Amino acid sequence: MSHTGQAWLWSLTMRRPAALAICGVLFIGLLPRSLAGQVAQEVQRQVYVTVTDGKGVAIPGLTSLDFQVREGGQDRLVTQVEPATARMRMAILVEESLTPTGGVRQGLAQFIQRMQPHAEMSLVVMGLRNFKLVDYTTDIGALFSAINAFSLNRHQQLNNVSEGVFEAARTIETERHERPVMVVVAQEMMQQSSEAPHRVLDQIRKSGAQVEVVTVESGQANVPVGSLSDMSGRAQILGDGSRQSGGRRIEVTALTAVPRALQQVADGLLGQYRLTYSVPAGAKPSDRLSVDLRRRDATLRAPTRIAALGAATR
Repeated sequence: MSHTGQAWLWSLTMRRPAALAICGVLFIGLLPRSLAGQVAQEVQRQVYVTVTDGKGVAIPGLTSLDFQVREGGQDRLVTQVEPATARMRMAILVEESLTPTGGVRQGLAQFIQRMQPHAEMSLVVMGLRNFKLVDYTTDIGALFSAINAFSLNRHQQLNNVSEGVFEAARTIETERHERPVMVVVAQEMMQQSSEAPHRVLDQIRKSGAQVEVVTVESGQANVPVGSLSDMSGRAQILGDGSRQSGGRRIEVTALTAVPRALQQVADGLLGQYRLTYSVPAGAKPSDRLSVDLRRRDATLRAPTRIAALGAATR
């Protein structure tokens, strides 16, 4: 080979990586816009939703065609809808003043027994501070032992439920589990909190946990009208926190109704769907979500606020 030919070959070899890179860019530029977006990596996000009929029974067999999703006011493509099978990581929080009652103990035991094949559970008592009796486990014996060890003393002081929920949500946020759930059993009452409701609600959003609440009517004495705005923190957190996360709040008037309410919670969790939707490449993620059902013979529960980045996977 001539000297000129050798020099040309050496030049081509040295420039090959750059040449290939340029060719790659040109190739992407020649792709249809839809395919070019896929090369740039769209983001897939998952949320858990519950769909029930008029009797509260989960409706099976739904597909992506049954749902419409908007994130931050923008339409998103629903790419997959499937029965939720991922094991739940469930924090069960019980207000201390309710632990001596038979209805709460029985309801918790039945609920835990039913959920055990599908969740690892922790048990926390909310008093002036949170007391974790059992860390996350699938050992039903350990959970039953903790329930049996509940104090039988009637605690008259107000418990820091709002602060307890905030602390639990902050812990859940650090765990980054695929399917976190928080089940709260508390009294239905007005109560001031050292944590502003908006701050607790934002922490629930950051945690990504679905919050399910059972509240028991407390028989609380009438509160002066002028104090209502200051005393509504607990009610707002338990009501809005469950709703924005895709859960619900079930209110009962008697302790004997707690077992049935917790079974309703179990019905909803065990009949959920995992819904996956795509966010186009380059689109700004939002924590505001709207999920609608394209049928009128059913009730949908879905999150309206989500972790801005934590729920995204590629």
